[in-house]
Amino acid sequence: MNILFVTQYDLDNPASGGPVFKVRALSNYLANLGHTVTVMTVDAGGGNVNGSENLEDLLHVNVHIVRLSTMWKYRAITFNPGVFSAAQREVPLVDVIHIFGFYDLLGPFVARAARIHNIPYVLEPVGMFIPIVRSILKKKIYHRLLGRQLVSGAEFIIATSLQEKKELVNSGVESQHIEVRRNGIDLSEFSDLPEYGQMRSRFGIHPKERMLLYLSRLSPKKNPEMLMRAFAELDVPRTKLVFAGPNESGYLKNLQRIRKDLRLENDILFVGPLFGNEKISALVDADIFVLPSINENFGNVIAESVAAGTPVIITDKCGIAPYIRDRVGLVVSPDQDELLQAIITLLSDSSLYKKFELACSDAAKEFSWDHPASSMEKLYKKVLSNKYDNQFKQ
Repeated sequence: MNILFVTQYDLDNPASGGPVFKVRALSNYLANLGHTVTVMTVDAGGGNVNGSENLEDLLHVNVHIVRLSTMWKYRAITFNPGVFSAAQREVPLVDVIHIFGFYDLLGPFVARAARIHNIPYVLEPVGMFIPIVRSILKKKIYHRLLGRQLVSGAEFIIATSLQEKKELVNSGVESQHIEVRRNGIDLSEFSDLPEYGQMRSRFGIHPKERMLLYLSRLSPKKNPEMLMRAFAELDVPRTKLVFAGPNESGYLKNLQRIRKDLRLENDILFVGPLFGNEKISALVDADIFVLPSINENFGNVIAESVAAGTPVIITDKCGIAPYIRDRVGLVVSPDQDELLQAIITLLSDSSLYKKFELACSDAAKEFSWDHPASSMEKLYKKVLSNKYDNQFKQ
């Protein structure tokens, strides 16, 4: 098959978040299965922020990049005039299209070209379908002007968890129109873990101090403020809280103000985004990984913490929660008191902590990309089969 991936997330910029790694991984896995994958993405100006390998070196030889220059950018949304000619050029050459994301100006134009050329497409909203946290009115307007047609024209909507499927159904998407396909992680990155203590040394955290780690975008959706306030109530000496992640829309300033108000400048650290080996090293060095999100369609970094052997505390609003609960970590509601009690429990109950720690290795094996990529291949074939059946009936 010739497959076209469409995403506004800049594949050369890991700070763009989990969808970048998802598209990279699915591209490579499908190429390894013998398919040709073209990825239409954007140059959002972020560049290779962590100085890692070139994007071309990270992708299979059968993965081709169409990178659109950006004329205008507002937060995560970019305007790329080249999408019009690129869509007309690339869409007729492929068998099926997979659109990642929702609130952008690439998907609707590619979907329109797909309808014109009778090329089927699937849509993966990557947890963005429901308007939450900010710009809710603008998102509702987008739904009305562009989103509805984008959804109605898709052969299937991809949800990454049963939680996300439920949210889509509650928003009016028909259940039979939704396919659940979990996310994955590249387990090869965790086959040879870094030596313990490297990032602790860099952060100035003593080996005998406890280290709680939040590693994700600094965004209201991820709920870091609640974690800070819970930490302020934690009566456990020699414990540090580390926030690692890109600063979304200047939110870091708000968190720094809260840290000052709580008088925890020495105990709460903001260390900036971490990628590649630095990210894995931080996960290895942490005693507990904490992600108190109020909405998380899956939560790849949670799986990465498990692969690094570090127990987790997350909320039940994370799609990955069923894989985690009472097996490799604790799952709580997004409530400050519950979060605080979970942290206290895992720091004080050594037998429970050891149980979770020992279970991480086996649990991590369930997060490989093998099954998700294989299921996508089957879905694409199903979409094409439906297309040819409908043509035959006509």
